[in-house]
Amino acid sequence: MNDKKLKKKYGKQYGYEVLFKNQPRQVVGKVGVIIGELGMPEEYEPEFYSRFMEHVFEYIMPPFLVGMILADRGMGLVDPENPLAREPFQPRQLIDSNGSFVNKAGKPYVECPVKWVNPIKKNPWDHGYFLYKGDGPSGRPDVCDKVGAKIIGWYYGHLLPEKKVAWRSQLRKVYEEAVAELAKRFPGTEFRNAYYMYPETIHQAVEELLAAGCETIVYQNINNPIYCDFEDYGYALVTAHEAVAGRARVIMADQLGNQPSLREAYLQILRDRLAGLERNASVLVILSRHGHPFKKETQDERAPLYRGPLEAGVRQVMAGWPGKWEVVWSFDEYADEYWDPKRTKFGTYDAYRKAIEEGYDYAIELPTEFPAENTDLMIFHAMKKFCAFAEYDRNAPIPYPDWEQPLVRTFREGRTTGIYAGCPVGPYRKYVAQAVVDSLGQVLSAR
Repeated sequence: MNDKKLKKKYGKQYGYEVLFKNQPRQVVGKVGVIIGELGMPEEYEPEFYSRFMEHVFEYIMPPFLVGMILADRGMGLVDPENPLAREPFQPRQLIDSNGSFVNKAGKPYVECPVKWVNPIKKNPWDHGYFLYKGDGPSGRPDVCDKVGAKIIGWYYGHLLPEKKVAWRSQLRKVYEEAVAELAKRFPGTEFRNAYYMYPETIHQAVEELLAAGCETIVYQNINNPIYCDFEDYGYALVTAHEAVAGRARVIMADQLGNQPSLREAYLQILRDRLAGLERNASVLVILSRHGHPFKKETQDERAPLYRGPLEAGVRQVMAGWPGKWEVVWSFDEYADEYWDPKRTKFGTYDAYRKAIEEGYDYAIELPTEFPAENTDLMIFHAMKKFCAFAEYDRNAPIPYPDWEQPLVRTFREGRTTGIYAGCPVGPYRKYVAQAVVDSLGQVLSAR
């Protein structure tokens, strides 16, 4: 069966069913390794958020609608003091996705003719924006402009005091520590870092590895313990194959969640959080995950390889806890009435409310699908789940000055203290790096 027919047969699962399942199992010749991740930058880059949103719409929408949704009619603007507005209002100021409050002529947008564009009415998490057409198309879709404007104006402009996000920096350290160990174990192997939301970095890494004489190129994604079609099999892996174009053998190392060392990172975080509590306290452990809206996703098929052993490990840790305890899984995203009208999914908001309403002393959340902090965890997911606590203020800045420590956040209501335990960074990074070493080591040893 030719490639075109295979793509039609498997659709969004093509990368997993064809490229991953049928890939070679052994390396040959000199080996080059690409360790990839999403690539969320420290400082705001409009191109990143535009590319990500374009990928979202191109992935989820029928092709005949994509052109309409991703239309570039002008510049999408938001008021950073009211970024989540769903109804028309008189803005005090307007910012664009480049971080400018003025048009090309230097005139404030708020003084220019603009048109209000409504959000998706049924989606409570969508927001409207103002469209300015005076300077023609912006070079990016209007819907991407509005997201970028919100992020530069509200996230970076107000919510993030350091005006930086730790994601890329924290994962770069994982890369460096893993490569240092792998280089000792597999001398002569070439290593490169790449960001799949910037496909050109994968192409550049491939060209450099081929120029270095590599006959096998191994790709490892490190930003999600469970591979998915949306980012890994159907996007990063496909990009790697397109870049190589048959000039070398391509092997994708398996998801990091298969490695016990990665699971140990979260178990150690839990142990450390418990160490600071009264021994007779009641504890609800929340294992949160991102979630997705798709009817079929390879992630669901392969998630048990990670989640089953992780939950077993958590229960083993809690078995020695003298107070009352319980373990639940939750979804940060797609568990609300808009995405899940039949309410078949248990949201992280629901988990915190369970702890509050049942009178648990503590609710400890482990964000099990994130090896580093990003704007989703810090802001977007936070708005949806921490509102379970009356004291949570979505407009309050979120300081994170020390990236060598997890970002721990606490909230209290009634007798319950909610503890968001943060990601496995700093003292827990060694477990993540070891998972990369173990995962790639299995591939590099197979000759």
